[in-house]
Amino acid sequence: MSSFELTVWGARGSISAPAAANKHYGSDTSCIELRCGGRTIFLDAGTGIVAAGRRLYEAKVADFDILLTHCHFDHIMGLPFLIPLYKDHVSARIFAGHLLDGTTCREMVNDFMCAPYFPVSPKQFAADIDYRDFRPPDVLDLGDGIAAKTFRLNHPNGAVGYRVEYDGRALCYITDTEHEVGTIDAALVEFIAGAEVMIYDSTYTDEEFERYVGFGHSTWQQGVRLCKAAGVKQLLLFHHDISRTDGWLEDIEAKVEAEFAGARAARTGMTIAI
Repeated sequence: MSSFELTVWGARGSISAPAAANKHYGSDTSCIELRCGGRTIFLDAGTGIVAAGRRLYEAKVADFDILLTHCHFDHIMGLPFLIPLYKDHVSARIFAGHLLDGTTCREMVNDFMCAPYFPVSPKQFAADIDYRDFRPPDVLDLGDGIAAKTFRLNHPNGAVGYRVEYDGRALCYITDTEHEVGTIDAALVEFIAGAEVMIYDSTYTDEEFERYVGFGHSTWQQGVRLCKAAGVKQLLLFHHDISRTDGWLEDIEAKVEAEFAGARAARTGMTIAI
């Protein structure tokens, strides 16, 4: 069986969290690295991708893919600091399918990295970068037997969920999505069904959710309900709010483990074999 594993480089949402109170779970924003055999795939490019990029450069990895859920800052702010993109021996593909107004992936990156908001433009990238557009529910053939299925999520300005399948196993990345209280999305259950791992937007709790309707996020309890309905084996709580300190997340992790044995809170540096 070929190796298939994930590494968490950033599990925060909205903004990086203060380091002093978050030494265990980490401070960086959304970034997951997948290793599928010899291939490297990133899910989102938040601040966590900066450290990941340094490791890639040191390991002489010269080919990778980046699948973006959407382009809110916390999911792309690490992109300009991704060292391999400035090396001419590197090839990379960046995918975006959330944009609702016809903006392309290339245009989005150009607009994000421009004066007066940022001093470096994508023209200074030396890597061979292929910007790829799609629309959910397109299936992305990443080569080498890797397929990424896509799903439209409920989030302001749009967002995309991914189901990455490789060697008979599946990982689902479902972050920045808002559920409807009291319901289970049957289409989402079908999308994640039988996956080995689901990484899920757990920004809020059910108890506080009413105050945040319309913000585009979900709860750890909804993640548990989805996993149970879809037969997903492991749940990673993700997109931790800036207010969630190590102590708070430890308490939540204990509660969720009591309800679903395969659940944990994502933390920077966590690696899981899929």
